[in-house]
Amino acid sequence: MVFTARVVVLATALAMGCGHTSPVAGDDAPPSDAGADAPVDGAVIVCTGMPTECATLWEQNASATFDAALTQPAVLAAFLHGVPKGGDLHNHLSGAVYAETFLEWAKADGDCINSSTFSAVTTCSSATQPVPTSGSFYDQIVRAWSMKDFVAGAQTGHDHFFSVFGKFGLVAGGHRDDTIADVLTRAADENQLYVETMFNLGKNVGTLSGQLSSGTLTPADLPALYDSLLASQSFASALTNDVNVVNDASTRYKTTLGCDDLSPPAACEVTVRFVAQVSRTGASDVVFGQLVSAFEMASRTPQIVGANLSSPEDDSSALANYDLHMAMLDFLHTKYAGTSPLHITLHAGEVVPKFLPPGSTANTFHIRRAVEIGHAERIGHGVDIMSETDPEGLMIEMHDRNVLVEVCLSSNDQILEVRGAAHPLAAYLQHGVPVALATDDQGVSRSSMAGEYVKAALDQHLDYRQLKTISRTSLEHAFLPGASLWTSVAQAQPVTDCVATATMGLGDPPDPACQQFLAASERARMQWELERRFRAFESALPAN
Repeated sequence: MVFTARVVVLATALAMGCGHTSPVAGDDAPPSDAGADAPVDGAVIVCTGMPTECATLWEQNASATFDAALTQPAVLAAFLHGVPKGGDLHNHLSGAVYAETFLEWAKADGDCINSSTFSAVTTCSSATQPVPTSGSFYDQIVRAWSMKDFVAGAQTGHDHFFSVFGKFGLVAGGHRDDTIADVLTRAADENQLYVETMFNLGKNVGTLSGQLSSGTLTPADLPALYDSLLASQSFASALTNDVNVVNDASTRYKTTLGCDDLSPPAACEVTVRFVAQVSRTGASDVVFGQLVSAFEMASRTPQIVGANLSSPEDDSSALANYDLHMAMLDFLHTKYAGTSPLHITLHAGEVVPKFLPPGSTANTFHIRRAVEIGHAERIGHGVDIMSETDPEGLMIEMHDRNVLVEVCLSSNDQILEVRGAAHPLAAYLQHGVPVALATDDQGVSRSSMAGEYVKAALDQHLDYRQLKTISRTSLEHAFLPGASLWTSVAQAQPVTDCVATATMGLGDPPDPACQQFLAASERARMQWELERRFRAFESALPAN
């Protein structure tokens, strides 16, 4: 089949916000044998060639459009808003909502705001004010509840960031289902398919574990505490209550969104799974119990897919108990091998010397121990990789083990003051370590997944194809069941059953062999949908 293409006017393409002012020639221009007419402003390329040839042509045009937009911030933001994004794998539910939305909920609840601390409270008094809807007090609350307009001075970005959660905690705690709905609404708006969100789970078993333990917990005590926990007459009911929380969360947000309505919103199409967030600053026996609950819950409901240790990694308690926490994960990894599908992703390497206590060496080993002892399949942040002992060897090991790094550029900048060339993203990419962009706490950071893509483009100088690979990589490393669509994500090489043919490209209606493969894998079906969206997005772009 001869590969030809023509350019036609398509007004709807301009509505995507991805227009440009002039053609751009260069390495990303279509090959001379593509048969395309000269680019015309406001027109799209309609390809009549083989599916793979058309996909190449459309991707080249998308890359050229991206390059042209790098000097036009508004155009770049619109372009990256529309780019298909696989999954957000590092999303804290409590920090995902913007302060303005929390204030709407607080007002509806009849809460008040403390006039000096800006904390939301249920009991109004002379020290509080009703929730405002505008004005200077409103603006002060928004700044106190987020990083909006923050300028370091007496307080660092690190300290301000971690101080905000207690201020809106009352509101967040009473609006779990609204929060999940809000997260998925934003995800759908940014052409995102999947979210793994973290919130506190396993608390009933955690509390029981704390009641059964006495004294200082050490690695040697873990087997006895585990046996005592599972033998407890209260264990079954505590675990059932923990599972009910997960299943309840997985259904009630759908009611909030109206997913059973005749015209459900696009957010209902975004898949969500939950990660048990266990505070590393909590009592050690409670931490252990919550981790046990996570492993147990994952064998009873597919809605919980992972566990993570959260809270500031440089907190004194977190630092003192880091090795104990890794020992817990190592013990449970062995105990539940073959019986629980729970995955482990860990905050590790979210530390820099500036915010560590004097004499601390945490930045020299946290990532390695998370990988080697904690059995982390993904690392959250990993900012201090170059401070680790033998960073080159560690990155080679992470590549060989296929450990992904969840890169949160906005929060790394705001909390740790790590940005630009000081950020290790380029080092990870150079060593072939898989990475995915993530929001962390998008409401607090005043960011979004699209905002992280913009930051990756402007601050980290990633090109379009790198961003496209990162989008694919996020689904490759999502904690979803089923085989992958890819034999190589980097090369965009699909499995044999779904290789492009003369009549089927990636994301097209699948032929029988590919359909059979997709039917057996939730992961592959989502990856195929991502390819469909890339084709739809790229083929609708005006010719560059």
